[in-house]
Amino acid sequence: MAATLWKGHLSFGLVSIPIKLVRAARAEKIHMHNLERQTSARVRRAFVPAITEEAPAETTAPQPAASRTLAIAPPPETRQASVPVPEQDLVRAFEYEKNKYVAFEPGELEKIAPRNSTTMEILEFVKFGEVDPVYLETSYYVAPDKGGEKPYALLFEALRTTGKSAIAEFVMYRRDQTALLRAAAHGIVAHTLFHNDEVRAGEEFHADAGLVKPGETELAVKLVEALAAPFEPAKFKDKYRERLKEAIAEKIGTGAVTEAPAGGTAAPVVDIMAALKASLSNARKPVGRENELPDAKKRKAGGRG
Repeated sequence: MAATLWKGHLSFGLVSIPIKLVRAARAEKIHMHNLERQTSARVRRAFVPAITEEAPAETTAPQPAASRTLAIAPPPETRQASVPVPEQDLVRAFEYEKNKYVAFEPGELEKIAPRNSTTMEILEFVKFGEVDPVYLETSYYVAPDKGGEKPYALLFEALRTTGKSAIAEFVMYRRDQTALLRAAAHGIVAHTLFHNDEVRAGEEFHADAGLVKPGETELAVKLVEALAAPFEPAKFKDKYRERLKEAIAEKIGTGAVTEAPAGGTAAPVVDIMAALKASLSNARKPVGRENELPDAKKRKAGGRG
């Protein structure tokens, strides 16, 4: 059973439906690891200072972390590229000009990020065919939670009968989400949508239909019709992944395998491993369960839900 990624209430007018979301699809990859050729020790990645070819025109003296808002990258000769940076010494920053940054401490970003909501509110209904597929981001199966089977079925039938899809808003992963909910063959499917400023519509190439002669179009249409077929996704495979599986099975079958050295996955460079261990020991704890949005509390207080 797929893991539940979000659960809460879907607000449909005065109807509140307890629901949960599970991911409908995800890219399948064969995960590979990096090993040192001589020792077969597992090698992990580390954050190291970047080295640029050009030094900026000016530099500023280092500032205390609490007061750092603007930062200018130091000249290359002052950087040590081979030594990993401990996590407690990292800050998130936006490069607003070449080698100039606006830096944020973790607490500052925490204040700005929205809180995960427990309510998904339907705002309007649209025709699914009017939504350009380029806006579709991630797909989820919407399932009713305990006690929500009947109102869920009601919304499903309404969507299927009208042919409309619902546009809803909620917060998941500390990010404002806009979702499109549609009736599928047996239940409701949700697609999170890219926001309008995330879609690069201006980069779409504009085809010049005047370059094509009518006879050429007619032949092209006949070719399309000749190759037309019902969509059967099982026919299409990731050929590289299939070949990689076969290659892995062949190596295992012939005994051409590599065993990691006893005692763990230590990398051969001592100073790097020491820095990595220090970074891991200072890793921040994950953000806990978030409180619901104030407007959701108001709706509950008002009797909705």
